[in-house]
Amino acid sequence: MYQFELRTLLCLHILTTSYVSNPICKGCLSCSKDNGCSRCQQKLFFFLRREGMRQYGECLHSCPSGYYGHRAPDMNRCAKGCEVGHWSEWGTCSRNNRTCGFKWGLETRTRQIVKKPAKDTIPCPTIAESRRCKMAMRHCPGALRLGKFMESVKSSASLLVEDDNLK
Repeated sequence: MYQFELRTLLCLHILTTSYVSNPICKGCLSCSKDNGCSRCQQKLFFFLRREGMRQYGECLHSCPSGYYGHRAPDMNRCAKGCEVGHWSEWGTCSRNNRTCGFKWGLETRTRQIVKKPAKDTIPCPTIAESRRCKMAMRHCPGALRLGKFMESVKSSASLLVEDDNLK
């Protein structure tokens, strides 16, 4: 019984010294007191923080300003090198370069590359994205409906036939 309690206390001590007393180790799969995280839980991003000569790893839900998240099979990292600006507002909902005549369309927003990355580094994140949107006007104003259009075609055709009979 005593041996079991000692082992449990030892395990708790290891866990508390590496995770509770060292807030850097939150979300880490492996961590040291001196260097912080070296591996993160699956959905978190690894960020290497530098303070003077010292550097230590952290596991974060999102990357700090100036960095962007790069997901990879082995490890998700916060990368720097390519800097992008803020997203623009969403553009007008359109389809086939028209803003009416359809129920659904796409709207797009963009951002500019502020600083290009050095060669052979992680590429820039996406600079344009689109999403589905509902068109403001399903029917274009002034456009003939198909039924009215067909009626006008029929009446024009009958006028042409009558005109040929008069000749």
